[in-house]
Amino acid sequence: MNNKYKKIYILTKDIEDKKLIDLKQFFIDHYKKETLLLSIDSEEIEYNEKSIYFLYLDDSSIKQFIKEHLELTIDLAILPNDKSTDSILRYGISKDIYEAIEDSFNDKLRVNDQILLCNGEVVFKKLSIGNVQNLQKNIFKTSFYENIKDFFINLKNLKYQSITVTTAKENTKQTVASGILVLEDYTIFNTLKTVGNSSFHDGRLNAFIIAPFSLVSYIYYLIVVFLYHKFSLGKLPKDIGFISTQKLKISSNQPFDFSIDDTLLSAEDISIEVFQSNLQISYGRKFQNAIDEKNEIEEKEQININHLPKGEINELLIKGKVPFFRKASDEDMKDALSSLRESSKVSSVFITLMILSTLLATVGIFQDSTPSVIGAMILAPLMTPIISLSMGAVRSDKNIIKNSTVSLLLGIISALFFSAILTLFLPLDIITTQMSSRINPNLLDLFVAIFSGIAGAYAMSKEEVAKSLAGVAIAVALVPPLAVTGIGIGWGNVDIIYGSFLLFLTNFIGMIIAASITFIILGFAPIHRARKSLVYSMIMLVIVSIPLIFSFYSLILQSNDYEKIKNLQKLTINNKNIEIKLHNINSTAKYVTIDLDIISTSHLSDFEYNMLKEQLEKKMKKNVILQITPKIVIK
Repeated sequence: MNNKYKKIYILTKDIEDKKLIDLKQFFIDHYKKETLLLSIDSEEIEYNEKSIYFLYLDDSSIKQFIKEHLELTIDLAILPNDKSTDSILRYGISKDIYEAIEDSFNDKLRVNDQILLCNGEVVFKKLSIGNVQNLQKNIFKTSFYENIKDFFINLKNLKYQSITVTTAKENTKQTVASGILVLEDYTIFNTLKTVGNSSFHDGRLNAFIIAPFSLVSYIYYLIVVFLYHKFSLGKLPKDIGFISTQKLKISSNQPFDFSIDDTLLSAEDISIEVFQSNLQISYGRKFQNAIDEKNEIEEKEQININHLPKGEINELLIKGKVPFFRKASDEDMKDALSSLRESSKVSSVFITLMILSTLLATVGIFQDSTPSVIGAMILAPLMTPIISLSMGAVRSDKNIIKNSTVSLLLGIISALFFSAILTLFLPLDIITTQMSSRINPNLLDLFVAIFSGIAGAYAMSKEEVAKSLAGVAIAVALVPPLAVTGIGIGWGNVDIIYGSFLLFLTNFIGMIIAASITFIILGFAPIHRARKSLVYSMIMLVIVSIPLIFSFYSLILQSNDYEKIKNLQKLTINNKNIEIKLHNINSTAKYVTIDLDIISTSHLSDFEYNMLKEQLEKKMKKNVILQITPKIVIK
């Protein structure tokens, strides 16, 4: 034991408590020091540096004692009891009273304490302003059902309040918040993953400002808290701001409902600070590492609230008109609209690139050259006016709609014209793989268009990912289908014209709808403004989906039929061994057309071909039409 102590004081409210009387005798017998058991209000207490003071009190009394004696330079220790749970948590005190006493005499566990004060009141665990959701309780001590119930209660009670925050260095910010959680030491708070970082006695408070922009982002935040239970301090959700400072003033034109360690209070202005007291308080051995690693008090502030609501969205949130999707910031809105307005206009550069990409695609299709076709996809400028048209439609911007429509019409007409003209001058009349792959679109092509539209809209709205537009252009392939349509026009082939232009319409409509919905989700337009354009787009989608569904059904039948005969390579027909090389299958519900090579050492008769047909029909369980190319192998 430290020999500097001449007296030991046990301060309590009930000096007749037998446990304390026995404890007093324990001090006398074990430590051989004069021990006094006194009422906390006793005038016999002498405060000096030669004594140690043990508090056997409830939480509120311990707080009151610390508040009244902040300026005293004395050694203080806390004895655990059932009514001091917050104090036990705050100081890491052992629940074993004798272990706690042993820690109290360990000089390495005694710290010149920093106290979190809110409007002059001592805060042990947390200060909760407004509704801080499930961050305010130990979710691991409640059932899953209770957490889900609280999830929906919090969703129902979502409210915002305008606030002004001022830090110790007079940095002032205005925003709105649904709740604010303030901690002195977040390392004892079980909801935060601190990844080894410590805020123990760093001289700063830590304020988490909760301000979801929309119901969707709020639901995401609640799921993170309720279901995942933890989030990293270094990777907070975007709807949570963070301030670390020595002092913080929070004010509003309306009173705040807040709580200090679950005690409910109300005030219009809240002043919070980390106060460096003179009290030397003994911590529990749980804090040994934190005390050993304790750094110098930092004066540097950390403010990360620039992404919180500001401007027009603040008024909507305060009025309770929380948007379902996040509303884009004024800066993002301005940049995106400016870019898309320019993209929607017809220019000589647009027409030139459109003609060049079409000619390159047409030649590449005749060559059956994938690199040439990919180059045409990258070169083609057609995607930008489609994305612009989507933005114009959801925002009902007639200027963007007009310019985009004109650009698209001129681009489509020029593509069809130049690919048709080039086809007429080329002495070629063969359907290549590049053509055949673009004349039978199905629902899968629609999915590609939808995902590409989402990616395109996102890339156009985010400057940092705009470089991904080339990849989107390759994925959606707008110009090659038009080039194939032009080839069909040059040949006068209605089937090619129909199939390839249907693919283009599929890509076009899928991108329009997907981009429109993406812009709504990103907050560039409210749903009510975009409703009319979405209805028209959905009608067009339903119309174009009808032939795609039939084509997709045919693809399913073809896949099923292919599975039945894909391993059929050798057969014996009328004692003749033949090899089969499968080329293509076209299926309907009643029959299947099979294109194949028959490799044998001699000619097959009509009777033997019919025997082959019967065997395949038996295996396929449907009528079979054979398109056979015989090949004789002479050994």
